[in-house]
Amino acid sequence: MPPAALARQERFPWEPESVNRANLVTAAVRQLLLQKIPAEGAHAQSLLVAAGALVGFAAQNSALEQGELLTRRRDLVAPESLMLRADAEGRRFLAGRWVNAPLLLGYGHGFPLQRFVVQAAAAAGVKRTEFPDYWELERKVAKAAAEGQLGRLEATPERSALARPQDVLRVLWPTARRVLTAPMPLDYADEPVLNEAHWPILLAVVTARLMTQTAKVVAPKVAANLVMEAAIIASKLDPDAADRGRWTLGPGPRGLQIARDDRRRRVA
Repeated sequence: MPPAALARQERFPWEPESVNRANLVTAAVRQLLLQKIPAEGAHAQSLLVAAGALVGFAAQNSALEQGELLTRRRDLVAPESLMLRADAEGRRFLAGRWVNAPLLLGYGHGFPLQRFVVQAAAAAGVKRTEFPDYWELERKVAKAAAEGQLGRLEATPERSALARPQDVLRVLWPTARRVLTAPMPLDYADEPVLNEAHWPILLAVVTARLMTQTAKVVAPKVAANLVMEAAIIASKLDPDAADRGRWTLGPGPRGLQIARDDRRRRVA
């Protein structure tokens, strides 16, 4: 079932209040990606990596936003919901259910990336039994992060030379975040802003459309795996990797303490 059919049958969480805003955002992010990375030839795989990385980093921001809002109510946060860890060299990375939920089926999230990816690839002919275990992929990426190896996609014969998710995020994320938070154009009626919990879903919609667009260049199963691996890697990166200073994270008397830059300035 293509993503458009999914949207027709089920209401996204921003509908109907912010449907025009969401449509403008998805169109603008898709245009941003295609301006930076062509959808043809050898570049198509890197385009899918970039799209997946945006979803993963948005999933991280959604988790941090939730954590920041609940930072004074740790009694509402289940163990292992959101964790800041470090490898032997002190490089930080994130883990936990809140980070994984927007990406993987089985965490109670209504529109995880995996759902869009599997539907897009299945519509192109991939059987449901052909997809790998993406939960196992998450565990593999988490292990690599703990060993100081987070950031590079696994090399396989089906993949061309690919940029690392953190490298494409440094270029794309600042603009993508401005698009996600931009005011409505003057010729549109104003609509409520998009909650950060909605960002991964919006970007997953864009990613599924790009999978369909590149299906003749990148085999759908290969595309699905590229997107999922890039997203899982990006979700675990140190937040400063692509958005330095926006989030302040550290231990506190109630566990992990989180402060967003704009809110911290208002308090100060």
